[in-house]
Amino acid sequence: MIRQADTYKYPLLFALALYGYPIAGNLVALIQVDSRVVSVPFRILVGLLSLGVIATSGRIRLDAFRLTLFAVWFAYCLRLVHDIVWTDLDGADYALQYFLITCVLPAVAMMSARGYNPKKYARAVFWVAMLGCSLSLIGSLLQLEGYQDLTEGGRLSTTAVNPVSIGHLAVSGAFCVLVLWRGATGIKRLWLTAALLLLVWTLVQTGSKGPMLALAICIGLWSIRRAYLLRYAILVVPFVILLLSSDSNVLAQRVEGAGQDLSTLDRVTLIADTVNQISESPLIGSAFVERNSGFYPHNVFLEAPMAMGIPMAIVFTALMVVAAVRAWRTLRSDADLLGLLFYQAILAASVSGALFGAIDLWTILVLLPRGGPRTRPREAGLLPQATPIVHGRSG
Repeated sequence: MIRQADTYKYPLLFALALYGYPIAGNLVALIQVDSRVVSVPFRILVGLLSLGVIATSGRIRLDAFRLTLFAVWFAYCLRLVHDIVWTDLDGADYALQYFLITCVLPAVAMMSARGYNPKKYARAVFWVAMLGCSLSLIGSLLQLEGYQDLTEGGRLSTTAVNPVSIGHLAVSGAFCVLVLWRGATGIKRLWLTAALLLLVWTLVQTGSKGPMLALAICIGLWSIRRAYLLRYAILVVPFVILLLSSDSNVLAQRVEGAGQDLSTLDRVTLIADTVNQISESPLIGSAFVERNSGFYPHNVFLEAPMAMGIPMAIVFTALMVVAAVRAWRTLRSDADLLGLLFYQAILAASVSGALFGAIDLWTILVLLPRGGPRTRPREAGLLPQATPIVHGRSG
């Protein structure tokens, strides 16, 4: 029997841990303080909430997949400890604290979840995304100090939240609209349509190519899985063409100038240097960052062999492959939100992410059903909301 409180604490923790930081970042811009004044207490709050869930939820549910995940976490922590104690790399201590508090603790807490209620998770993430995106838009449109001025062609961002993070927040909110749309009444669908337009506008104003690509790919996979590909093409392709052909938005300008974009060119150089560093120490890795630049390579599949060595990187990649198969199975079920968010997370981690900061990737991994939910939604929508999905079994 699942307690009523359990059906709310897991979605709340999930939404705050994975998608809540842009709200804290907006507070930094609004009250004009050092980002650490807000971000550190927020991260501590997430860690304490995770510990509270772990302490009150009983036994953590483990299987071979999750035990392998613990092994990867342990190997990565060893790398960070080595870089703190022996090589004294800048940022290694912060990366270790961040990884343990904001990635590992929430993921372990979600391992104790005894059910997955798609509507409650979608609703929690939706409201967090709407609040974060709305605050960002309002602050920028009012030209408040600490926000990027959109009237000068700038990308939507704040002093503490970059455009990519806001763009991915908007995409996650759009996925939640897709879930909440099923079974909604006419008035509610009108409200959801307005919310979707706001989220899409937020994405466009960030000028972020990665989140837009993630949105197109994830909805494309969802459409293929549900045999909606023709509808997807009819609805989405003209919109994308219209959007990218306009000179009045930042996203179209950045896509057009991608070849001359300094951030793209710098990324190519960083990847090449990372490959060279991997070849120098292929078995156990060499550092948690690329040593020439001092930055992570913005691709977790390159970062894994660089930090942990090729053998452990193979284990990490195998985990991602298994998770990708599980996520694919969910796309025709009432757990499709998890599949969409996973593919978004893996795409984000492949173009702009780091192992120590891939909060959404690590947490969603542990929620994906092992065998895939056996129930498939009818055209009308979902299973009754009270019926949870537990590791691929309904009951």
